[in-house]
Amino acid sequence: MRTALLGSTVLITSLATAGAQAEDSEPFAKWVDKNAPQCVAVSDFASVSKTIQLTPEQFEFVRALYVATPPVSKTLPPGDHAVLAIASNQAMLALVSDNVSCARFLAPDFIVAMLIQVGAGGTSKIGDPAGFDRDRGAALALRRS
Repeated sequence: MRTALLGSTVLITSLATAGAQAEDSEPFAKWVDKNAPQCVAVSDFASVSKTIQLTPEQFEFVRALYVATPPVSKTLPPGDHAVLAIASNQAMLALVSDNVSCARFLAPDFIVAMLIQVGAGGTSKIGDPAGFDRDRGAALALRRS
């Protein structure tokens, strides 16, 4: 518990420097621009930012955001973990595999705030987990017994 609290405190303190997001993407422009290379080494953007390794729960949250962000992806993005990069009042989220990111996007303050909640274990505890019935081709609720 103390470790989780300390980790959350460190993350919140680190993110406090992120501040309000500007409309342009500096200093991450060359990694999120439409002409950016598809895949870049984490060390490239880590050289101009502070990077924070995210928890597995935060990784799943970031992956879901990436899929839903226009243009909407029809496949899961590559990556087995995620990092948050912070520099010059900007935040960028990156999905990473083998120290290379092929999926990145800027994160405004409200996304960073939700990311902190996910890292702290915040949930709404409403509803049932969903599953998928391949035979019927339909989503269904998986009730816990």
